[in-house]
Amino acid sequence: MRLGFYTVSAYNYIGDAMWVWLAISLSSLLHINAAYHGPKWQFYLFKPFTMILLLIVAWQTGLGSFYQQAIFGGLLLSIVGDVLLMQPQKRFVQGLISFLLAHIVYSVAFWSQLSGSIVWWFPAMLFAGGVIVFLLLLPSLGRLILPVAVYIAMITQMAWAAGEFWLTAQSTVGLLALVGALIFVVSDILLAIEHFRGSFKHSVSVIMGTYFLAQSLFVASLLL
Repeated sequence: MRLGFYTVSAYNYIGDAMWVWLAISLSSLLHINAAYHGPKWQFYLFKPFTMILLLIVAWQTGLGSFYQQAIFGGLLLSIVGDVLLMQPQKRFVQGLISFLLAHIVYSVAFWSQLSGSIVWWFPAMLFAGGVIVFLLLLPSLGRLILPVAVYIAMITQMAWAAGEFWLTAQSTVGLLALVGALIFVVSDILLAIEHFRGSFKHSVSVIMGTYFLAQSLFVASLLL
């Protein structure tokens, strides 16, 4: 009888989880659709709402460990950044600072899980890529050269932290963190290209799709 009880509980948990992730996916799609077709209220509502749903999932893990607390803090800072960047008069620098702080918190979460020696070839590859991206953006940066340079260095470092987490722990949690971090880097690079070099075809879909996916993978790493 007890086995049957646990089986039913497991099915209920899986079912609830599926509904939550379905709601997150639908909310993100509504935001992306509204970016192209409106209405405006839908565009402004569903980006933070998607992140709030992810925040709720993170909260339900209990936040008993430092890793869980740090990921939760990164999500909160990301929501602040989202709100700032969506303002009619875009507060790009303020949003950049919010996401910079989010990446710092995410980095601390990943470094806290390091369980072995640092692998140096991985950051060498990442920082080489970061330099290339910075040089490509450089002609269009103007007075934002320093803030953008600092931001690129930080997101590169965040991906490095996630990579070291996975390479030393070899865990599914570490793998989710690494894949999420790399996708986040791609999303931020595309956002920078759009902001400084001009929009490209399906830019909103790609940027926001990768952004929500990266944040979702961070949250998924809390569930294992």
